[in-house]
Amino acid sequence: MALLGTTMEVVEMPIVKANELYNEYTLEDGTFVKVKNVATSIVQVVGQTMPDGSPVLLIFSSPVVNVVSFPK
Repeated sequence: MALLGTTMEVVEMPIVKANELYNEYTLEDGTFVKVKNVATSIVQVVGQTMPDGSPVLLIFSSPVVNVVSFPK
């Protein structure tokens, strides 16, 4: 995988369970919006760890926005 001009070896980490909760926002005009980020792919960088020894993971995601209600 090439990222920011650097080539690195990665291993796909299949998602086996997800619990994706919404953040909820009420705007000044009364609009009510729910937003969440959904992971579409997760990979582990081979041979790299964080200072605490945990793996380096790259998470690719897409935002989901739901306008629940709005003033007419």
